[in-house]
Amino acid sequence: MRGWQLVELGEPEDVLCLGDMDDPQPDPDEILIRVEATNVNFADILQCRGTYQEKPELPFTPGVETCGIVVESDRSGRCKVGDRVVGVTSSGAGGYAELALLASRSVLVIPPEVSPEAATVLFTTYQTSHVALHHRARLQPGEFLLVHGASGGVGSSAVQLGIAAGATVIATAGGVDKVEYVKSLRAHHVIDSHHADVYEEVMSITGGRGVDVAYDAVGGELGDLTRRMMAWEGRLLIIGFATGAVPSYPANHALVKNYSIIGLYWGSYLTLERRHVVEHAHDQIMAAYQAGRLDPPKVEKVDLTDLLGAFERIRLRKVSGRLAVKP
Repeated sequence: MRGWQLVELGEPEDVLCLGDMDDPQPDPDEILIRVEATNVNFADILQCRGTYQEKPELPFTPGVETCGIVVESDRSGRCKVGDRVVGVTSSGAGGYAELALLASRSVLVIPPEVSPEAATVLFTTYQTSHVALHHRARLQPGEFLLVHGASGGVGSSAVQLGIAAGATVIATAGGVDKVEYVKSLRAHHVIDSHHADVYEEVMSITGGRGVDVAYDAVGGELGDLTRRMMAWEGRLLIIGFATGAVPSYPANHALVKNYSIIGLYWGSYLTLERRHVVEHAHDQIMAAYQAGRLDPPKVEKVDLTDLLGAFERIRLRKVSGRLAVKP
């Protein structure tokens, strides 16, 4: 098969090579698929560098979340040959190749009418936001939801899921183009974090009470500011640190304002045998998508040979919506 592989760690453009490789052979707890689409994620760049939390043995093919057709199934009964499935790749046989291995515990069957590109977006991206907003934060209709980095993958999914839940969504995005994109998602209020006073805008919109739920995948100075915008008994969700800087949350401030700081690492719901949470979110997401209540962000298709250019765009944060590689 043809695919990308690296034999040493480093920047993707320095260590990745495209060529012919042996077909991967699944273990009993893995599923072999013919790849249809693989999300381009910053996590894949971190994996190449060796700084991601999961570190495959060298040499390996990156590409963490992948959709495709089952070529060889396992004994779990979760899928059969010919099904379209999505899942997290395994054994270093990632999705930036013609064939990939999926960890059986992560695999979810996709309805035939859902495209491969949509499936990859509706997987970890929407799963992360659904589990965060509903399972962890218990978002309620009528509450104020603040979403940082709303033009990105997880951010845009949080905007849509928040609207579907009946919340009033306040979204931040950096720059005119990204603000316009978030407005197209129908967020109730959109703030340009590069040019506006985010704190003053949020407090004005909420009548001075702050937000009930904050969804922060950005971190940095904006993340530090978020705690000051929390309402009484608010829930501050920690999703990630796109800026690379990790905020600090003084315990005395959380105590006095009586808000909760809640972490969300979606992958743990697979590894800690909490799969029922993922399955419930999957059922809810698929139902909402098929009913037209969710409109995944635009997915730009990228040829397998253009992977390095896609990584560069992700690194420079020059993507609105998502990129998906197709072999």
